[in-house]
Parts: sequence; structure tokens; C-alpha cells
Amino acid sequence: MSVMENSAIERIAAPDLAGDALALLERYRDSDDVIFFLGRLVWQGEMASCAPVLFDIAANTSRGKYARIAAIRGVMSVGDEALKDSLWKTIATDPGPLDRAVFAELVDWAAPTAPSVDLILRILAHASPHERFNVTGLSYSLHKFVEKLPVMADAIEDHPLGRLVEGLNGFFDREPFVERGECQISEEFLWLMPVAVHAVDRLVSARSAQALMPAAIAVLRNLPALQFWRNGDVDDYKNALNKNVPRWPELNDRLYWTSIEVCRARRAAKGDALTDDWPIAYLGHFWRFGAEDFERCLEWVAGKHGDDRAVALSRCLQIYVDSDRPSAWLAALRAAVADAPALAATLEARLDPKPSAAMVKMEAENRRWKRESETRERKQKKNRSDWVRALRANPDRVLHPAGLQPGEFSNDQYHLLLSVMNSDATTSRANGANWRALMPEFGEPVARAFRDAAIAHWRAYRPILRSEGGETGSTPFSLVFAMTGLAIEAAEDSAFAKRLTEKEARHAFRYVTWELNGFPAWFERLYRAFPKIGFQAVATELVWELEHSVGEHPLHYILHDILYHAPWLHGEVAPLILDWLVAHDVLNADSLRYCLNILAASSAAPGVVGALAAKKATDALLEDQRPRWFALWVNINPEAAIPALEQHLDALAPADASTFAQLFIVALLGDRHGAGTRISAYRNAADLKRLYILMNLYVRTGEDIDRIGRGAYSPTLRDKAQEGRDSLFDMLVEVPGSEAYAAIKALAEEHPEPKYRRWMALRALERAMHDADEPLWTVEQVRKFSISNDS
Repeated sequence: MSVMENSAIERIAAPDLAGDALALLERYRDSDDVIFFLGRLVWQGEMASCAPVLFDIAANTSRGKYARIAAIRGVMSVGDEALKDSLWKTIATDPGPLDRAVFAELVDWAAPTAPSVDLILRILAHASPHERFNVTGLSYSLHKFVEKLPVMADAIEDHPLGRLVEGLNGFFDREPFVERGECQISEEFLWLMPVAVHAVDRLVSARSAQALMPAAIAVLRNLPALQFWRNGDVDDYKNALNKNVPRWPELNDRLYWTSIEVCRARRAAKGDALTDDWPIAYLGHFWRFGAEDFERCLEWVAGKHGDDRAVALSRCLQIYVDSDRPSAWLAALRAAVADAPALAATLEARLDPKPSAAMVKMEAENRRWKRESETRERKQKKNRSDWVRALRANPDRVLHPAGLQPGEFSNDQYHLLLSVMNSDATTSRANGANWRALMPEFGEPVARAFRDAAIAHWRAYRPILRSEGGETGSTPFSLVFAMTGLAIEAAEDSAFAKRLTEKEARHAFRYVTWELNGFPAWFERLYRAFPKIGFQAVATELVWELEHSVGEHPLHYILHDILYHAPWLHGEVAPLILDWLVAHDVLNADSLRYCLNILAASSAAPGVVGALAAKKATDALLEDQRPRWFALWVNINPEAAIPALEQHLDALAPADASTFAQLFIVALLGDRHGAGTRISAYRNAADLKRLYILMNLYVRTGEDIDRIGRGAYSPTLRDKAQEGRDSLFDMLVEVPGSEAYAAIKALAEEHPEPKYRRWMALRALERAMHDADEPLWTVEQVRKFSISNDS
């Protein structure tokens, strides 16, 4: 095995070698090959003292690409925050062209914050020019960065995702432009459009007000034009904008009228007017208008001014025609233009249309542009056909690429992987496992060569774990290819797990944490076949995450996925988590929530977990975590926990008590998406009543936020808390029997808000009537009841 391989470096990397590594760095700092090796040794061995030397290499534009990448990884993995910030700023201020692969490595380490957005935008200005068929990983890294950025509440002033959209849109305004029809986008930076669309797509999906900002509107307006005129020159990004934009009338209408304004300005420069929306409608914009929008568009005909009235009329007419000309609409159309003879004449002419000279000219231009687009497509198809023929003639070049070492990845394999991957948004690393999809185009020998190469690749490739210094935010396609091979082998062999050796199983477990959403489909099977090796692999990464969950943001690593994607694993890891929590505090709030939910859903001894919850709730050093510990304690032992909670809330200042109660109830029940604790020992009439009264004292109904009829919103803690408070009563009325009736009846006297007491009396009556309507007993039930009474 070569000493340059990661596995060989891993075996010797250790912090106590830092002095030797530092000496070697100083001695061989001019050798890129040595730095490539030593850089990986530093970050795998966590040698923080070496970071300053690597800083100089990472910032040096004269050094080789791979040496700089290894140096950046070393600085970012073991350097302190000041050194990392300094590296970012040094590279950002350097005016020379930055290698795109080096830039991609830097982006992979970027924190999802506004300052990181600013630095990335500064560096984009002097990154090396984009070459479409040269794979550097930068586009992929930028997409991953977009996915990490938070969508902030509208009330927040600083919106990192919105700032990124604004910055990217600024690049599109740089000359020279792609100027075709309504398309005016920078030729140099059009490769960034899929990244900008990804960011806008997230804003629109969240109904963020940032999606209504001029930059986001510009991206939505320009993309369809770019796709129309330069189809094939821009990588596609699958999005939900075609569905989500029309569902949001405010955004839909703003996009439409902005498109009209831009088109009108360009036509005015040529001395032409715009009285119809057909010059932009043919582009396939994201805005849509259907029959349900007719009345809104008709209001524009009457309410707009100047040529906008004519534009609105053209849109109404299009809706009218598309809806099969409803007779009731015609009178409304004529009434809307009754005050404008010119518009009335336009309406009658359009009802019996004859193409205008301008429309004839435009259609001729469209045909010419379509011919040019078809010429480009034919050229691209020819290049692909030549490549396909070459592969068909020599399939072995896929299976045994020339000049590559085991674990390396060829261009043929890369492009075949892209061909076979699902065209939908990628949700799994195994999207390329359907190798048979290659057969119609490439033939069976090439498809099987791809399959066999992928299966061989997973055994040769060695993914780096987070516990070893790896960064799962960056996923090379070579790793995706390896996971494709593993998925293929597991899917095609039902006895896959049983056939692997212990060494192969241990290697396969290294891929588990690299899955996009949750875990690979084969994970549970392999774990069942090799439980000790599997648990060791999981425990190593889990302990690493617990040790490193110290920042404001969760790591979103293995802990999150165990909770939400591997309920079968909860019982396995619960003892480990419990032991950890007994001896430590988990500093990150989300990580603590994941831990407590796993414990609550597992078979861990309730008494032990309850004792831990009681201890942490009453003497936790981290005050902001106490509501969650109280929630777990109430779940397990409400008889002891609720009085303690009452006492604690009573001792707090009113505002602090309200906040604490809100945090508690959300932790107890979860928000509307779930994620509350699950033992639910409190779900009996007496405890539910007591909790309901307590929450009404501190989450008062008179202070509730009324959201009805006020449009989309992002739920706040108060929204979730008042919903949780009301859920306690919903649970109470669902409890059958006299105890529930008595509890609800008592609320008619004890409810903290007098105006609710009459309603409580009515709900008690409903509970009694429901209990009285129980189904008649069967003969067998009567017989058993009689026997039990006789005995």
C-alpha cells in the first residue's frame, strides 16, 4: 500500500507526532508532494501546532493545487478561529485567479453565516473562469453551502440566504451579456445561475419575504429566458418553482409585472410600445394564471393605467381562451373596458384575432432562434454519440481505466454516473445504482462494466470519517460512485451481508454516515449480520459527535439520523447515550434534544432515565436546558416532576416563568412536526388536568397570537407553546372514564380564565355522554363479568 493513501496516513497520524510533522513541514515546505502528504497527516492527527505553517502554504498562490487543498484542510480542521478567519480573508483579498478546486475546498469548510456569504462572493469575483466540462467540484460545493444556509424569520434583519441571492445576481449584471430576446445575463457568470435558483427555490418554499426582493425576482425572471436561448449551456437544477410561485399570488403577480416593466423598458429603447404580454409569455416563465385568477386580473384592467391596462387585458383574454371562453366572463370583460374605446376595440379584435405585423415578425425571429438552438443541440448530441460509440467499442476502459490507481475515479465513470443518476432531486447517494438504465444507450457490456467498476470501487475507496478529521459537508463524486457500487451489490444479492468478511463489513460501515438522508438501505441488514462491528462503528462516530456538539448549530451527523431514520437502533445506543449524559453535559441544544428523544423512545430503564432527568432539571449548570430535562422528567415520573415544575415556575419572575413554561411545553409535546418526548406517563386525567392549569397560568390565552386570515407565517415559540397548551386539553377529553369526566368538570370551576369555564362544563357533559354511548356488551363479555363477580 502506498504511503500516500489515506489509510496508511491514518495508521500513523497521532497528536504526539506534531513536533516531527512540524519539523518536516519546515524542512520540505517547498515540495508540493510532501505537503500533500503532511497536510493530511496534520488534519488526521489533529496537530494544531502545525496549522500556522500550513496557513502560509494554503495562502500561497504559487503552490500546486493539491498542496493548497491539503493545507487548507489542515488549517480548517485544526487551526483556531482567528487563523481560519485570517485564511479566508487572505484568499478573498488576493486579486489573482483562484483555482476552482481550491475554492471548492474552502467553500466546504464555510460556516452557514452572513460573513461566509460575503467572503464567498468576494472570492467568486476572482475565481478561475468556468469551463463547463472540467469537473472541479465548485458548483457542487456551492450547492451544499446553499443547502446549509438557514432561512431566517422575516423579522430578522440579517438574511444570509437573501444576501447570497443578491450577491449572485450582481454577477449576472456584469458585461459581456448573453443578449438574446429578453435574456441579459453575464456570459462569464451564467454558470452560477443554478446556484442562485437553488437559493431562491429555498426562499420561495419557505414563503420568505426575501423571495419578494428585487434580486430574487431578477433570478426568477432571467432563468426561463436563459434556458430558452442557451439551453444546454447551463447545468440544470431541479426545483419546485413551477409549482410554488403560482401558489403564492403576491410573488406570482410581482414577478409578472416586473417582467413586463423590464420588457417595456427594452422595447422603449427601440421606440416600441408594449401593450401585450406575448413577448415574454413564450419563454415559459414561472408565473402562471388560471381560471381562479381571472377576477384578480380583471381588476388590473380597470385599476391599472396607460399601457398596463392593455397588458392586463391581454392576460385576461388568454385566461378566457384557455378556459374555453366562459360566456359569463365576456360581459365582465366588456364592462372593464367600457370607459376606454381603444381597449374596447382591442377586445373585439382579439375575440376574432388576426396576427399583427409585429407578431408575424416576432414569430419569424422565434423560428430563427429555434433553428440556432437546434444546431447547438445537434452538436452536443454528436459529441455524446462519438463518446458512446467509443465506449461501446471498448467497454474495458470503463472497468479498467488507464493510468488510475485503485480508489481513483475516471472521467468515463463520472459521466456514466451522471447519465444513470435519477433526474429528480438527489435524495440518496445510491441514485446511480440503476445501472441497467445505461443499456438502451450504451449497450449491456458498457452497463455491466459500469456496474462491476462501481462494485470494485467501494472496496478500494476509503471514505474518511468525521472522527478521523473528515468533513461530510463535502462529497466527492468518487465517493458517490463507491456508494453506488455498494448499493448495487446489496440490492442484487439477498445474502450480501452474510457473504462479506469481517474486514469488508468494517469497511462498508465507513460509508454509513455519508448517506444524504438517513442511512443506506443496506445498513440495518449489515448491522444485524455484524452487530459488534456495527455497534463499534456507530459508537465511535456517536461519541465523537457528542464530544464536539459544542457550537450554536448542531452537527447534523449520526445522532440526528439515528433519531429520525433508525428507530431500530435506539435500544442499541441508548445505554451509551445515557452513560454519556450521566458524566457530561451536551452543550448544543439540538443535540441534547436528539439524545433525550432517543432515550424516551428506547427501552432504557425509566427509573434510571427519570433519576437523571430529575438531577439535571433541578441542578443543571446550563439553565437553558432545564425546560427540556423537566419535560423528560414529567414524561417518566409526573407525580414527582409536576410539583417540582410548579415550584420552579413560581420562583421565577413572571416574564422568565412564561418563557420557561413555553420551552417546557414545546419540549414535552413537540411542535406541529412532532419531536416531543414519547414515554407519556403523564397522559392520565389527573396529570393532564394539572399540567393544563399550570400552562394556562404561564402561557395565558389572553396573550395568544391570532394568525387566522393573516397569511403565511413562521411559527414562533409562542405559537408552538399555545398550540401545545391546547393539546393538553385535547388529550384530556380523549381519556375515557369517570376520572376524565371529573377532571374536566373540575375545570369548569378552576380554569384560570373564567370565560372558558362554561365551555369546560359543556365538554364535561360531552365526555359523560360519550362514555354512556359505549357499545353494548357481547354475550361473552357478560359471561366473563358474571364469573369475575362470582369469584
